[in-house]
Order: sequence, then C-alpha cells, then structure tokens
Amino acid sequence: MRGGSKLWSTVVDYFLILSAIIGVGFASGKEICVFFFDFEAGSLIGLMAFGLLYIYLFFIIDYIRKKCELNSYSEFNNAIFGKLCKISEIVMLINFAITSAGMLAGADYLFQTFLGVGYKIPSLVLSVLTFFILIGGIDKIKFVANLIIPLMIAVIVINSINNINPENVNMAITVKNSAMAVYYGLLFGVNNFVAALLVLFETNLKSKGKFLVILSICLIILLNILVFASNNFVTDMPMFELSKQVSVSFYYIYFVTLLLGLFSTLMICSHNSKRIIAKDKKTIFIPLVIVLFNLILSNVGYSFIVKYLYVLSGIFSGLFVVSLIILISIRLIKYNKQKNKKEELPNKIFDNDTN
Repeated sequence: MRGGSKLWSTVVDYFLILSAIIGVGFASGKEICVFFFDFEAGSLIGLMAFGLLYIYLFFIIDYIRKKCELNSYSEFNNAIFGKLCKISEIVMLINFAITSAGMLAGADYLFQTFLGVGYKIPSLVLSVLTFFILIGGIDKIKFVANLIIPLMIAVIVINSINNINPENVNMAITVKNSAMAVYYGLLFGVNNFVAALLVLFETNLKSKGKFLVILSICLIILLNILVFASNNFVTDMPMFELSKQVSVSFYYIYFVTLLLGLFSTLMICSHNSKRIIAKDKKTIFIPLVIVLFNLILSNVGYSFIVKYLYVLSGIFSGLFVVSLIILISIRLIKYNKQKNKKEELPNKIFDNDTN
C-alpha cells in the first residue's frame, strides 16, 4: 500500500511541475514557434540546450536544498540573495503579475476572436475559480493540475501526430541559425523556469521524476517543430489553426485545451505570488488582492501585454535566473570553503594533541 501511495505522490508532483512549465504557449504553439522553429535544423540544437539547462537547474537547486537544509522557497531566497531577497521577490511578483494578466486578457481575446463573445466574462470567471483554488492551498492546486495537464498533453500529442507530414519536412542546416537557436533555447528555458522554481519546493519529486519532466517537454517541443516544418500557418496560434485539419469536433476540443492552458498558467502564477506575499500564512485577503490586481491589469488588453509587458516580463525573468545562477555559484564556493575549514579543524586538534 505504501508503494502505491508513493507512486501516486510521484505522479501528482510530476504533473504539478509540468503544469508550471506547460501553459497556453505550448498548447497554442506560439512559444515553440518563436523560440525554436524559426532556426530550421538548428532548432534541434536549441532544444538540446533547453533540456541541458533544465537538468542543470534542477540538479543545482536540489544540491543547494540538501546541503543547506532548506525547506521552502522563502528560505532558499534568503540563503541565495541575502539582503537582496526583497528585490528578488519584487522581480518575481512583477513577472507573475504580467503573466497572470496576460492569461486573463488572452481568455477574453480567445472568446472574442473565435466565438464573438465580448465583455470580460471569461477573465472574470477564471479569476473567481483561481480565487477559490488559492484558498484551497497547494493540495487543491495539485488536484486541478493533475486534471488539466494529462488532458492537455494528450490533445497536443494527438494534434501533433495528425499534422506531421514527413514528406514535407525540410529543415536546412545553417551555422548562424544554429548559434542563435542555442541562445533562444536557453532564453526559453530561463523564462519558463521562473514559474517552476517555487513549485519545486512544493514537491518531493526525485531526480528520475524531474528527468522525466524534462524529457516529456522536449518530446512535445520536438513533435511541434516537426509539425511546423511540414505545414503552413498564418495565425498567432498555429497549433489551434492546424487542429481544424484533424476534425471539426477536435477544433473545439482544442479551443477548450487553450482555455485550460490559460487557466493552468494563471493558477500557478497566482499561487506563486501568494507564496511570496503570504509565506505560510492562511488568509483570504491576500488571494483576493492578487486576483483583483491581475484582473485590473488585464484591462490594458491582450495585444498591449504581448507587445510591451511580456517583453518586460522576459527581461525580469532573464535577469533573475542569471543572478540566481551567479549567486548559487558564489554560495557553493562559500559552502565548500566552510566545509574544508571544518575538515581541517579536527586535524589541527589532533596535531596539537600529538605535540
């Protein structure tokens, strides 16, 4: 029974971490198109760079947690950033607010564009759902993530397999594109890791499970790269456009998948904001403020957020993770020095006793 319980806990944590990384950008294909496909065969090199970056980041976070005995993101943030931990929190909050507002504005845009439904009903409904999930805590978030993500992955994979035409795949190899592909692959990893970082402290997923997370994401990206290489698309949501080629019913299923992707990202980012602001306090007020702020910010419109604020969010994410890597390296060097001093101390005592 314990073995079964442990396996189920692993599965739950696996989908929770996936939920923090796979969002509407994966489901629509927009992010994958921007960060990978435009570099032709170099996209595969960029994909490898992305995977290796995630393996490194997952490993280094686990190493720091064990060596410094850190049990929460708050402790990790204080240990790494020290006196600058408040600035780190502000950067994270700005990033999550922009992303959350983008998801709410995206829901309104999706309904208005494809169903002709105006007003802000979709974003309002998603905000209410998010509020109640935040009150329920991490267990409710895990439950919802485990309902959404398996369905999303299944639909994305079905869409990809049905739209790959091997005869039309033509990916030229160019040195210049390959170099840029590595940069964009790393950039994509950096931007997506920010949301996953806080969630890592909510799970007990072992190294094998985290490797499976990375492998799953890389396979989905690879499938979509092959889809884009064998099809023409004209919208900002290429996978949604191509879902029409599967069937009319599947087209509407994919519409629902996009909504789930929006909600998944919104849920995780709002939870991350709550963890930073409230720490471990149980309160209704803070989730309410977060949800209302995101809803108000979403009123600037989807186009404005994508064109201006997403760029700002990407810069914040990049600066945060680069700073994180540098400070982690410094922290590890200090830790190793302290460890060496402790090992030398018994030897000195032993030498004195001998004399």
